[in-house]
Amino acid sequence: MIAEKIAGKNLRLFYGIGFILALSNALIAYVNSSYLGEFWGAANVGLVFIAAYAVSLVVVNFFPDVINYLKIYLASLAALCLMFLGLLGLGAAAGPWAALIFFIFYVVCLNLIWISLDVYVEYFSVDSRTGRIRGMYWTLVNLAWFLAPVASGLILKRYNYPVLFYAADVLLFIALMFFTFGFRRLKPDHFSENYFFRNLARVWQTGSLRRIFIIDFLLQLFYCLMIIYTPLYLHAVIGFNWEQIGLIFAAMLFNFVYMTYPAGWLADTKFGEKGMIIAGLFIMGLATLAFALIHGRNFWLFFAALFFTRVGASLVDILKDSYFFKHVNSRDLPIINMFRNTVPLAYIIGPLLAIIILRFADYRLLFVSLALLVLAGGGYALGLKNTGRS
Repeated sequence: MIAEKIAGKNLRLFYGIGFILALSNALIAYVNSSYLGEFWGAANVGLVFIAAYAVSLVVVNFFPDVINYLKIYLASLAALCLMFLGLLGLGAAAGPWAALIFFIFYVVCLNLIWISLDVYVEYFSVDSRTGRIRGMYWTLVNLAWFLAPVASGLILKRYNYPVLFYAADVLLFIALMFFTFGFRRLKPDHFSENYFFRNLARVWQTGSLRRIFIIDFLLQLFYCLMIIYTPLYLHAVIGFNWEQIGLIFAAMLFNFVYMTYPAGWLADTKFGEKGMIIAGLFIMGLATLAFALIHGRNFWLFFAALFFTRVGASLVDILKDSYFFKHVNSRDLPIINMFRNTVPLAYIIGPLLAIIILRFADYRLLFVSLALLVLAGGGYALGLKNTGRS
């Protein structure tokens, strides 16, 4: 009972840290491309993102070794401090190379700290409550993502980009203080060795892990292409103004707020994850296909199609996490680390895929291709072994 109370207290603190950290991240997420475009030009922004996530992909693979050497508390603290400096430098950057270097710094450390938070949350979780614990955790993170674009718009309406970055850094500093004083005595430090190829072989040979890795990669590819290219398509091609686009995005993101915890609860207590993951992928794929095939400027058709893409994505997002973390534990840091590598990998492959398609065709073919990939993932998910009721 005492252990459960301690774990509950630690989880509540982590919920708070996750919310504040997500608020800091989301505050600048939708303006990074515009800000970097001022230094590098809009045509080169995709290459800046590829560079940042390529470095992140390399560094993330060494993070388990750093954690095993420093232990997770010091490694996480170092990542938070370096991210604080990176964000500070990004706001103060006076030239393109400074902006690039500090952006890479920030992206790399952001990826590292989310891996650390995954390990901590898993350390205080039990399989019978994984869906609910992660559901609550991601509900708060998604709430931050829902609120932050409104706040960033208000800040930019009155101030400039550096003020927005400094505001994000203040939030990051608050999260850093909570982490520093709340977790210095916690030591989930016993992790398996970081043998990359051995761990890769384990993932590939374990059907449940292999399939959920591929599903997660497809989800991250979906996020990457939709986040980068949907605003460009709606604004430059279709002709919607930013107020209309903002309304669509707010409605899309709200799906993640109200659907995440109930989906995790249902996975724990009723259905398991398999059926809902399949349903989510098919909803995502069909809605993306509908989005690509809409002609004209009918606002409500675009609104409905994009809304349902995120209905499906919100299901897959929480349930692939719930499924994965029921098949690993906190000692499996290298596997968790590899699982989070799908994000930088998607942000390298996604823009490259888009560059190739858009060289020969238009945005519609890009979104049709994405829809077919997601639908193929729905078929692939049929091979998942359900966790069943807990």
